[in-house]
Amino acid sequence: MDFRLLGPLAVSVDGHEVPLGGVRSQLVLAGLLLHAGRTVTVVELVDLTWDEAPPSTARKQIQTVVSQLRLLLGDQSGGLLHTDSAGYRLEADEARVDVLRFLTGVADARCRLSTGDLQAAADRFRDVLALWRGRPLAGLPGAVVRSHANRLDELRLTALEETAEIELRLGRARHLIPELRALRDTHPLRERITGLLMTALAAEGRRADAIAVYHDTAATLRNELGVEPGEALRDAYLDVLREPHRAAPATDAAAGPRDGTPPAVAPAQLPLDVRGFVGREAALAELDGLADAAGSAGAVVVSALSGTAGVGKTTLAVHWAHRVRHRFPDGQLYVNLRGFDPAGAALTAGEVLHGFLTALGVPPPRIPADVVTRSALFRTLVTGRRMLILLDDARTADQVRPLLPGAPGCLVLVTSRDGLTSLVAAEAAHWVPLDLLSFDEARDLFIRRVGSGRAATESDAVATIIGCCARLPLALAVAAARAATQPKLPLEVLAGELRGGDRLAALSTGDAGTDVRSVFFSSYRALSAAAARLFSLLGRHPTAEFSAAAAASLAGLPPPQVRPLLAELVRAQLVSEPAPGRYALHDLLHEYSSRLPHDDEPPDAATSRMLDHYLHSARAADRLLEPARDQVPAGAPGAGVTVEAPADHQQAMRWFTAEHRALLAAADHATRAGFDRFAWLMAEAAATFRYRRGMWHDQVAAQRHALDAATRSGDVAARSSAHIHLARTHLRLRDHDQAEAHLRAALTLGRQHDDPGGQAQTHHYLGALREQQGRYREAVQHGEQAVDLCRASGLGFGLGHALNALAWHRVRLGRHHDAVAPCREAIEVTEKLGDRSGQANAWDTLGYAHQHLGEFGPAILSYRRAIDLYQDLGDRYYASVALTHLAETYRAAGRPDPARQAYLRALDGLDELDHPDADGVRAALSQLDAAGPEVRLPPFTAGD
Repeated sequence: MDFRLLGPLAVSVDGHEVPLGGVRSQLVLAGLLLHAGRTVTVVELVDLTWDEAPPSTARKQIQTVVSQLRLLLGDQSGGLLHTDSAGYRLEADEARVDVLRFLTGVADARCRLSTGDLQAAADRFRDVLALWRGRPLAGLPGAVVRSHANRLDELRLTALEETAEIELRLGRARHLIPELRALRDTHPLRERITGLLMTALAAEGRRADAIAVYHDTAATLRNELGVEPGEALRDAYLDVLREPHRAAPATDAAAGPRDGTPPAVAPAQLPLDVRGFVGREAALAELDGLADAAGSAGAVVVSALSGTAGVGKTTLAVHWAHRVRHRFPDGQLYVNLRGFDPAGAALTAGEVLHGFLTALGVPPPRIPADVVTRSALFRTLVTGRRMLILLDDARTADQVRPLLPGAPGCLVLVTSRDGLTSLVAAEAAHWVPLDLLSFDEARDLFIRRVGSGRAATESDAVATIIGCCARLPLALAVAAARAATQPKLPLEVLAGELRGGDRLAALSTGDAGTDVRSVFFSSYRALSAAAARLFSLLGRHPTAEFSAAAAASLAGLPPPQVRPLLAELVRAQLVSEPAPGRYALHDLLHEYSSRLPHDDEPPDAATSRMLDHYLHSARAADRLLEPARDQVPAGAPGAGVTVEAPADHQQAMRWFTAEHRALLAAADHATRAGFDRFAWLMAEAAATFRYRRGMWHDQVAAQRHALDAATRSGDVAARSSAHIHLARTHLRLRDHDQAEAHLRAALTLGRQHDDPGGQAQTHHYLGALREQQGRYREAVQHGEQAVDLCRASGLGFGLGHALNALAWHRVRLGRHHDAVAPCREAIEVTEKLGDRSGQANAWDTLGYAHQHLGEFGPAILSYRRAIDLYQDLGDRYYASVALTHLAETYRAAGRPDPARQAYLRALDGLDELDHPDADGVRAALSQLDAAGPEVRLPPFTAGD
């Protein structure tokens, strides 16, 4: 099967042409062939098939066309045309597709040229040019097709020009003149063709004709484009005037032999290696592997060493280059491209090539004027040589491309703060990302510079300095330099400056190349205006890690508009993307961002949007954790706020897990910034998640912020809620004094302000407190009051939990039969409300009642129902409680093996929570394994 695009689209099988159907089928096939070997998305195929306003059925029509193509191509098995989740992929290599044969042939011809075999190069070029049958994809409509056809036409013209240059060097000027005249007539504005025609005419002694061609082209350029001829064409004209007998192409400006033999110059331009280099073993090993490949690869080996400002890219690159320079006997070229230099503009490729050509022995007067010709000469001179080329601090891939050799043997190492993705994609560069130092590497760097004795006596201060420097090599080097140049300065004093003040000021050197703020600024100023604004706003985020939705809210932009800006920040290495959709800055960049000016809106606007994002996203997730509980009204999110809405309970738990640190920090930030309502509403929204994950110390911190905020704002209901949450959490921690104090405060507020719901909750937890204290009769009394208040006030959600608590207290009082009825009513109430947490608690209590009535079968079934529900809810603590109850039931029933398994599962959960109840379970397990007497664990508090 043969696919031909270099002319009208055609497909043949065994020499017989296959009918391709309508225009739409041909367009889809062309799109797949133009990207043969990679998946083409449906969106791309739609864009190619319909220039404007595709129909609503476009996706379905593409699917139909692909099915038809399979029939036309005899590919019912899918071996040729593959479907995956993203789109379609046509597997075809150069043996089947004329475009691929052409591209491979051109590369092969250029490779032969690099070895000096002009005849073989010319023959190969002519072979692949014969593949062309006319305008690519002739007859097919559409802007996308035209764009591809123009690109292919440009490749053909370039190949024709290169062929003509080679054949001129072979002395075939007379043969070329008619072909070059025809090309010039078709492309009168293409100066390279005009220069070749002039050279060919002059070589045949037709100097006047060559001069006439120049003046005719110059007039056309002025009339059509309003420009003068370029440098290369002017140089060709001067060559005709000065040396009419010379038969060399206009692009050949090299000094020395015309066969491309390089002059005997071995430059050694590497900068001084850094003394005391430490760490980076993995990156060094990766680079060593590239050096090995450079000796055997069929192409130039290019590596892109990428990382954020100050991460030590240059230091690593120079150190490694010195380590392997003996493997590159023909020399080492180095240039600082100044892509992000705070003190000056980036170097152009032309400037760099001038320096490289001079280093390679080309006299300055013979260095070509234009970048393209300089690049060609540079490639010629390094062909066949084993050279190491270090391009430091590149701004973009385009700055680097003209500096790349064209033949194997050389290794190019590029460092950049930009990710250089296009260099990786187009030139297959090997990407080596460089991250912050590990703690051990950072400590070694600091110790090497200040001395091991001094660091050993103040090891805590060293650890603080490393943390304050965010393990960034530049910051560590500056801090170490301060310590080294002030040997009497205690390291603790330096650590205190970094810990308690302006870290960036403490790391200032006054030198643009080593000052941390200046280095950061040089990356910041390279951003687009929109990305720079977003970066400055990220400093208002309370943590260094954030989601795309949080960034969108800070910026007040829709997520589709903020994602390209985040991608720009990632490419600039100012932000990392540790997981899809999750972003982070290291601490020093976060601090730098927080100090950037942002005058485009009131100072509190972005903060308010950010807090709104976390509050309303947390409330959306919380609704999925406890859908039966009524939420406190919070109003609507403000304009420009993106709210994340998980789809189900599992997604809600994952969202809280990912955002928990940010929620804590946002609540703290809201408290300090005077956004009191945000502080206590966010504490309320995350409370259920923290209970289920056993995050009790975080719960205490969040509810204390909530209590302070509610007290300042005078919101009585919020104060009462915070007191109850604090009491509930202290009960989990077995801190009875704190629980009692908060419950008494809540009860007072509830009575003063006639809040039956608050009073019911307070009696509920007072019952739990009395039960923990062994005062079971009082526990029952509080439980009965909670039930009565809930019934009287119609509090359905609270009633289910109050009934369960009452049942538990009766069990603890020994009234096992009296506990069954409220348990069953609690199950009925919570099932109607869809309150799975309440159901789990009631099933656990019912199991406990059956267990103590000697009814082991119903007890085991009840516990299993409770455990399944707790695990579905992600409630690790109460799942462990129910597992412990189940283990005790198995043990009482004389079944030690399942008892042991249940104990072990409970112990895993409690150990993960670092809960003190784990010790009792561990003791019970030990006695079970020793076949000792049955140990009755103190009962856990009933689920709440």
